[in-house]
Formats: sequence, structure tokens, C-alpha cells
Amino acid sequence: MKIICLNFKMNLLKKDIRTYLNQIENKVKRENTIFFPNCLHINDFYQKGYLVGSQDISFQEFGSITGDTSIHQLKELGISYTIIGHSERRKYFDDDKYVSKKIKLALENNVKTILCIGENIKENQAKSSSFLQEQIDDALKNNLDSITKENLIIAYEPVWAIGSGTIPDNNYLEDTIFFIKDFIKKNYCLDLKVLYGGSVNKDNIESLEKIKNLDGYLIGSESLKPDKILELVQIIQ
Repeated sequence: MKIICLNFKMNLLKKDIRTYLNQIENKVKRENTIFFPNCLHINDFYQKGYLVGSQDISFQEFGSITGDTSIHQLKELGISYTIIGHSERRKYFDDDKYVSKKIKLALENNVKTILCIGENIKENQAKSSSFLQEQIDDALKNNLDSITKENLIIAYEPVWAIGSGTIPDNNYLEDTIFFIKDFIKKNYCLDLKVLYGGSVNKDNIESLEKIKNLDGYLIGSESLKPDKILELVQIIQ
């Protein structure tokens, strides 16, 4: 069964969330669809019985980190998943230096992690495999005692595809997913699931579904529209 992660980013207000929940009621499978709304709306999904996650966590458990939200506060709202290392966090908040520590915190607190990796267009034109290796090593090397195939999932998101409407072709994606899985298996003895994220929509989902080694999707802007996401979910499921 494919994993479907829906990342709302910094979108939707309370009234929108109420409408959204009404429109998807009993129309998505709760066991494989994970919602990542703004932290203010996490509990709305949790109370409806959905799997829910946070879009990030603080690198500290508690303390004087103005504006951050701790793993413990997020767990009180109902999260069982978190996204770590999303390209927007890496770009705007210099999160490269915190990814490993955040993964450690999440896994120690029994929160499953979606680790985002991906190259930008410059890195893609150079040698994306070495860049992906570095991101994987930075995230995993200090957390081997905590990681299992059940609590860590990789999301491959080429930065140049996010929000662009353009996705890599299937051969490129299949080769890249194979590379990621093979690298992790050979170097860390782990069989991890790999998702794809970056401009996933109803026009390309049927093509993406032909990729045999793909375990699911991390969907951004398209996830904000209940009618669109229901179309996608129907095709995937």
C-alpha cells in the first residue's frame, strides 16, 4: 500500500480546515494517508482519527528557542510523524546543521520521521548522487542505534521540481530511487521506503504510478484542495 503524505505548508485557516475535513470524511484510508497541517491545526485531524504529523520539530526538547515548537508539545497535539530536512527548512532556516539532531529527538520520542533529501538544479547538473549521499550520511550516521525500517522514511524531492510543475522523467526517478535504497542498504544495512515529492498532481500521477520501486508520495500544493487530493488518492489507492 502506497504512503500518501500531505504537506499543507503555511496554508489554510481554521474555517478552511473545517471545510476540508468535511469534504474528505470517509473518503481516504486512514492507515496510509498522513496529514501535515500547520501545527495550529494538528489536533483537528487527530481528533478525527487521521494519522497526523508536524512539518518540523525544534532541535531542542525544551528551552529558550523563541518561535520553535518542541517534540513534546507536538506529541500532545497528536502527532505520530514529522517531516525533517524539507528543502524550504534547509534554505530559509539553515536546517542542514540540525537534521541529524532532529531525527535523534524524533526517534527517541517514538515519532516516525520523513527525511527529505534532494538536489537543486546546479547540483543536478553536476553530480546529484554524491550530494544525496552527503545528505543521507549527515542524517543517518549518528542515529543508527535508533533507526529501523518502520520509523524512518526517505522522501526524495529534487528542489528544482518543487512548485515548478515539472517533474523528472520516470527513468531518472526509478534510477535515483534505486540508488538511494541501494546506498542505504549497503552502507547502513537498512531497507527504507522512498517517497517522491515535487509537483505531484493529477496530470502526472498515473505516470508516476508506473515507477515500480516507488513507495508513495509527499504532496505539497495539490494537497490543499480536497477535490484534487481525492482524485489523486483514488488513483493511488
